[in-house]
Amino acid sequence: MAQKEIILVADDDPSMLRLYELMLNQSGYTALLAENGLQCVQRAANTSPDLIILDVFMPQLDGYEAIALLRKMPHLRHTPIVFLTGHDTSPENIEKGYKLGGTEYWAKPINDEELLARVRAILRVSKAEKDLRTIRESFNYMIIHDLRGPLSGISGYVELLKEDKEKIPPEDFELISGIGEATVVLLEIVKDFLEVSRIEAGTLRIQHQPILLRPIIESCCNRFAPLIQQKEITVTFTVDSTPMFLGDGELLEEVFSNLLNNALRFTEPHGTISITSQVEEKNGAANVIITVADTGVGIPPEDIPMLFDKNRIMTSGAKRAGARTGLGLPICKGIVEAHGGTIDVHSELQHGTTFIVTLPFNKAE
Repeated sequence: MAQKEIILVADDDPSMLRLYELMLNQSGYTALLAENGLQCVQRAANTSPDLIILDVFMPQLDGYEAIALLRKMPHLRHTPIVFLTGHDTSPENIEKGYKLGGTEYWAKPINDEELLARVRAILRVSKAEKDLRTIRESFNYMIIHDLRGPLSGISGYVELLKEDKEKIPPEDFELISGIGEATVVLLEIVKDFLEVSRIEAGTLRIQHQPILLRPIIESCCNRFAPLIQQKEITVTFTVDSTPMFLGDGELLEEVFSNLLNNALRFTEPHGTISITSQVEEKNGAANVIITVADTGVGIPPEDIPMLFDKNRIMTSGAKRAGARTGLGLPICKGIVEAHGGTIDVHSELQHGTTFIVTLPFNKAE
């Protein structure tokens, strides 16, 4: 028996909620109700609705504030969200709703038959899009798997050859080492494509475990120790006072490795990189704020709006600085948002760049 599609409806009018519940349940759907925007966000976080219908004017959070939070949840990245309101259907507000990620903007009053027809149409389109994403994801996994196997084999053969270094002429050993380094880079690119595919499909899973930031940052610094020493860059980190909190340590290490790698690439020899963290409380919510700041060349202003876009094309100025136009920053954004956090950047040419990662502080017991 097919599972019923779940429709989450948020409206501060109890009588309207009862009507929606009756109508949707009788039509073969499972109605999930929320009396305000905050309740809607909380219920969406703990389930996977197939469609969300939002009133605009609600207590706690209005529809616009609610959708901004809903679209940050990886499992709701592609979920259709519809505004249904009897007020303020001006072109400006309709455009605002679409810009925030709304699928459609419906005006009240709307009769039952029309509402159900629209619901069915949206769910049909949503299912077709989901099927296409599944096909694309399966294709990506197949290609990535087919690439990873031979590359891992090449890397293994290179390591075997290098074990007999004394039997290999120096010029040949240098060529073999170059092949090994290029293979490692290709394996990293394959890994990046796999993670981007998971992020886009909303299948990136966060394993919440008690973590401390200091070991994560130390591991990142150890990974890049040869480059740090080669460029004689001073790296400092002040994270000792950050308490243990819940997060995915492996994925967060990838975030800070990418940020540190970027900082090292953009920072001239003898420069400095500082990493800090602190817990801040605001409006009753606590967050961990981590900054990675460098004294490097900075980012051209025209690149900043596209910095976390996997389709971005960096300017020649950034390329001359030695930056790799890879997927590191889009992956960072996806991982941070999957934790319910945000990532921002402030930069000034020739005066350095600071990345700010904000994560919910869910204290580990």
